[in-house]
Amino acid sequence: MAWQLHYTSAEAGPAGRAGFQFVAESPGLPHGVTGKVARHLAYKPPPTAPLAPSAEEIARMPVALSYGPVRESPYDPPGDRHVGDRERPRDLSVVTRCVYLGRDYSGRYGNFLGHAVVATAEELTGLRPVELWRSPLWQDVPASPGTPLPELADLPPGEGIDPDTLGAWLASGGDAAYTRLAGLLENVRRALAGGHGRVILVCADVEEIVRWIAVVSYSLPWPVAARLSFVTYSADPAGAPHIIVGTTPDVWMPADVEAAVVRLDDPAAASSAGATALAGATGAPGRFARTVTDCWRRMDLDGIDAIGELGSPPGVDPFGEPGGNGAAGGRDGDGAAGWGAFEPDTSAALLAFCRGDTSVTAAEQSAIARALSKDLPDWLWDDLARAAGRMDYELAAAVRAHAPEETAELCALRCAVLALADPGLPAPPPASRPGTRAALADDAARALAGARDLDELAHAARTAYAVGAPVDPAGLERAAGALARDGRGDLARLLERLPADLRETVLSGVVAGLEASPDEVHRRMLADSVCDRLWRRDLTHAPRTGTAVILSLVRRGLLSRVEATERLLRLAPHATAAPRNPPSAEISEMSVAEERGGGGSEEADLPDLGTAGWDAGVAEVWKDAPGPAECAALVERIGAALSDSSALSDLPARTFLAAGLDDPEVVRLAGQVRQAVPGYPAKDAEMVLLAAGASEAARPADAAAVLQRLEELARETHEDLPAAARAVAARALAERDPRFRTEVLTLLPDAARRGLARAWLAARGSRDEEFALLEVAVRLHMADAPVPELDSWARTRLGGWSMSGSAESRFKRDPDLAAGLKDLKDATRARRGLPWKREDR
Repeated sequence: MAWQLHYTSAEAGPAGRAGFQFVAESPGLPHGVTGKVARHLAYKPPPTAPLAPSAEEIARMPVALSYGPVRESPYDPPGDRHVGDRERPRDLSVVTRCVYLGRDYSGRYGNFLGHAVVATAEELTGLRPVELWRSPLWQDVPASPGTPLPELADLPPGEGIDPDTLGAWLASGGDAAYTRLAGLLENVRRALAGGHGRVILVCADVEEIVRWIAVVSYSLPWPVAARLSFVTYSADPAGAPHIIVGTTPDVWMPADVEAAVVRLDDPAAASSAGATALAGATGAPGRFARTVTDCWRRMDLDGIDAIGELGSPPGVDPFGEPGGNGAAGGRDGDGAAGWGAFEPDTSAALLAFCRGDTSVTAAEQSAIARALSKDLPDWLWDDLARAAGRMDYELAAAVRAHAPEETAELCALRCAVLALADPGLPAPPPASRPGTRAALADDAARALAGARDLDELAHAARTAYAVGAPVDPAGLERAAGALARDGRGDLARLLERLPADLRETVLSGVVAGLEASPDEVHRRMLADSVCDRLWRRDLTHAPRTGTAVILSLVRRGLLSRVEATERLLRLAPHATAAPRNPPSAEISEMSVAEERGGGGSEEADLPDLGTAGWDAGVAEVWKDAPGPAECAALVERIGAALSDSSALSDLPARTFLAAGLDDPEVVRLAGQVRQAVPGYPAKDAEMVLLAAGASEAARPADAAAVLQRLEELARETHEDLPAAARAVAARALAERDPRFRTEVLTLLPDAARRGLARAWLAARGSRDEEFALLEVAVRLHMADAPVPELDSWARTRLGGWSMSGSAESRFKRDPDLAAGLKDLKDATRARRGLPWKREDR
């Protein structure tokens, strides 16, 4: 659908204000469009126009028809869109027609009517916007303020802007007109393709400007014409944002305006226009401009349509992202906006090639090859089949890739002939002609056997396959294995260039060769792209290569560490043999995990993963500790196998330590590990569960039992885990009352009670905690079971007046505790040799 707006100077518009404004619009106008349309509405009479023109003079003033993109506002109010509409703002187009009116409501000159039509892509499909010149939809008188304008279901074109009429008009201009057309088309093509530059048409007769804009528009495929912004008249051509700008001779322009200026009133300018490019560039018209101009000269409208058809493959959206110069997007890169894969010169070159034009260069053939797709019209493939014998390799290969079967077979044969004649060419896919296979079988066998590197092997295999020559699988496998073992060539390039039917045979030889290769060769040959091809293969009997492949995928985030570990476990039964090529310097220091009895490699730090073995591969995967969720997933997937390797058996403990033993996720993980994994991981998990459960001990004896069990487990768990477990248990017991804590200490053996006391002292923070620890120290003193560290701390604190006095105040309600405090203080004074202090003072 399309919406209308009227813009003029009014005494009182819909909002009650005076001045230039929108006085009328269609209901349902897309949100946020009004302000953007206003930027397209401007009109100033030519400089030599009368200041107070008569009605006849006003009627003769140029009409400004303009076209360009406008985007719907992205901030639509809720409910403005129906369910199912696109979420992104719509790309719309605006066509405006500005006519001079003369006086406004106040009697001042300068008023004009800007009639705008905002249209969706559907409304403009197949329509060149310049066709709306003299359309009956335009109004010359503004609607009354507030009048609703009807939505337009159809945009009727005006008369006199059709290809036949324009062709006759061009012919009447002779060679000069065609020369001028070629120059205009080249400049417009460059502006569209390059994303910058404009063409300014200067003429006193706006009808002349409209005809040139129309000829250019009909010369372009519709999706490109839909992106061609223009204005038929502007009093400020240097500042107008359109690609084609019309103006009159009396309008001033700066000498350095960045545009190709064509003065249509000057016949002599026509000859130079054909050779004039955009500002700052020179060059004659290109293939597109020359070919289309010749089509106009012969009135070969079918030829123009053919170029347009090649330049407008199905699925191209002409209303894409908006770009500069008032043209829509797609103006970056090599292709012009809206041309899909074809650049205009390429489309014209393709048509010329199909028609037997021998002037089509190798560079043009290459451009055609890059632009081909399966969506081209059927007639083109028939023409290309007849031209197969004139194609170079690149074009023949591209046609074969996209063409129907018969044309593709002809081009496949052409590629095979060219590839056999030139070893530098890539090998084409196989041909099916029996004669070709019979003639070249011996040559193919010799080429495979004599390949000096993987590149030559690839070329020999591809060429033989291209002509259908039989290839001996055993010979190909042996050759690939020997070259891979010796590191001769690029393995990634080989695998990329090989025909799919030969790739499996070559991979079998390559894997065998890699498994026997030196470390440096193994590392160099296994590039990431090679690993991508190998990882789905069964590498059970090639654990060295399989481990390297898995590590490559993990490093690039293509395989999770859990999945990688599962795959490594499948290699484990075959990874027990000594490395084929061990490093000269091995590090023999045993890791902590190995001291605990874990399996795996005896080398704690190997310089090269190629010979480090399976266990070192696992260690590389898990060099960063997993989180609780990842470790839980690993336990769920491999269960008891977690204890088969030192690198794996340490993972739960590393997770516990990294996340914190009192984390609820860690506690849940510990329960899972204890149930599913035997050996050291189960003991690590038990330690976490004991530490976390210390807070739930009902009796001091229960808490003491937990701490004693932690001490027993310390000899069999991860070396860093006991300290963390003791700290968690100590924090939990620090929440209990001093009597409970005292009883716990009295039940523990000396080392455990001293460790617990030290943990409490290290974690004390608040003053209440200090008094709680003081009470524990007093009670232990009373029980004649002091803990040296705690007793020493308490005596030191009681030596200060603040703590001593506060403690007496806190403990006075408990006679036994108060007496114990006094006794501890007295003992402290006696130890220091201080004089006794009278109590009555």
